[in-house]
Amino acid sequence: MAIKIVMIIFILLLLLTSWYMWHRRNGHFLIYDIGGDPHLSNILKWTSVALLAESILGIILLFMGNKYLNLITLFLASLTILAFGLSITQNKE
Repeated sequence: MAIKIVMIIFILLLLLTSWYMWHRRNGHFLIYDIGGDPHLSNILKWTSVALLAESILGIILLFMGNKYLNLITLFLASLTILAFGLSITQNKE
């Protein structure tokens, strides 16, 4: 039961992060000015969509009964955030 509660909190955080990235894709995101760079806007948009899809998948897997299926959600979300972090800090000079 504790795993389900923690996973629900994690999925809610994924949804909140996805919502925040979607709404900041044309303005300011942390220290970046996204409005002047369409590449960063595209990165935010696709990361937001990926996190939303992983949240939906996580909700489905959460209620399947097997606690090890939750590792799929954790793994996918970690990879998505890793890819986002690497792509947003990449210098194209």
